[in-house]
Amino acid sequence: MKMFFAFFLSLLFLNFPAHAISVDFKGIAAVKVFDPMPDAEKEKLKKHKEIKPYNEETLSYELLLPADWTDNIQKSTVDGGIGGSSLSNSVPELLGKYISSPKNLVRSFLTVEAQNLTYEISARNWTMNFILTNGFTLAALTEKSPHEIEATYIEFERDQSYSVRVRALINGSKIVLVRYYLPQENEKDEEALQAQTISSFHFLKEQQGGIEKLEAYGFLDQSYFNYPTSWVLKDKNILSIERMYALLFQSTRDLDNNVKLNGHIKVEAISRLLNTTMAQEIETFRDNLSIPNYAVGDLIETLSYKFDASISSGKTQVYDLVPDDPVNLRHYEFLVAVMEGRDYFYIVSMVSPKREDDFFVWAQNIEAVRIVAESVRRDNLSTEIDPNDPYYDYLKQ
Repeated sequence: MKMFFAFFLSLLFLNFPAHAISVDFKGIAAVKVFDPMPDAEKEKLKKHKEIKPYNEETLSYELLLPADWTDNIQKSTVDGGIGGSSLSNSVPELLGKYISSPKNLVRSFLTVEAQNLTYEISARNWTMNFILTNGFTLAALTEKSPHEIEATYIEFERDQSYSVRVRALINGSKIVLVRYYLPQENEKDEEALQAQTISSFHFLKEQQGGIEKLEAYGFLDQSYFNYPTSWVLKDKNILSIERMYALLFQSTRDLDNNVKLNGHIKVEAISRLLNTTMAQEIETFRDNLSIPNYAVGDLIETLSYKFDASISSGKTQVYDLVPDDPVNLRHYEFLVAVMEGRDYFYIVSMVSPKREDDFFVWAQNIEAVRIVAESVRRDNLSTEIDPNDPYYDYLKQ
């Protein structure tokens, strides 16, 4: 483990651009909630439906708008894309735009945009990255599920300021943004309609499953886990069924075509036939954790994972990795999840760039490790979950 961490970090901390972003999820307010629109009012709205934008069935949608709003003025992109182009993997493409009648000499408008996703990421983290990198001022955000959020932020367009309410939804490998731009001078009179209109949007065909295809890996026939295909199963060591581990890497190429390692996940399975306890295995893990030029710092957060039914108890925490030379070495985060099954203990760990340094890479890594940790299992073995099982901070005494 010591040699691996030295190699991994030697590749990671050199020649990285800075992408410092202040991220404080706990300090973000929830979006304002309004009562549903009464049925009598809803009957006055006009239904707008688009079938297979960009020739993608998963992008077909329906929403309700006031009768005095325009129809979709973006037909060229709906009908297979401009010039027959396909949906972008890097920027949201416009599927629909609808404009209101003027009020106080200004108009509201609503846009529907979509982008292909080629990596696992939550709707919350994708939207947060989108808002921060575009320089918008986030006001509130509510995560309804890993695949859906609502948020509000302020955006300036020419000389007009808008209060924007956005709903981001992931459907299969697509993310869709529904944004209602409300001139701030009309906000008090129209904010309820803004929320109700956004909530009326729905897909005509919802697609189950995640963004990426998942691969399954088995420690012989003893234990299993899933991982996204954008990650590479680089190394595995099975000398006996008592102690087994596998390593996962995620990498990209820079402008000079050099490989850049973005994250590393290690999965360990320890047989309970060794007659050790979870506490002893955590102590062994802690003692063997030596990362040259880095020290484990403060606890950043404790995460709640939905572990497999074969896991009786588990806990996940994220710690700061502090470099001894903060000027020349990057900061990282260290996630570790410990799980207890009937036949095996499991330890899943991840090294990732710190969220403040490279939020987009961190967001992909944190979703990948969640998939790995939540899928760790002893195949079809069923165990009873004990929610009162005592746990502890396992990297600290």
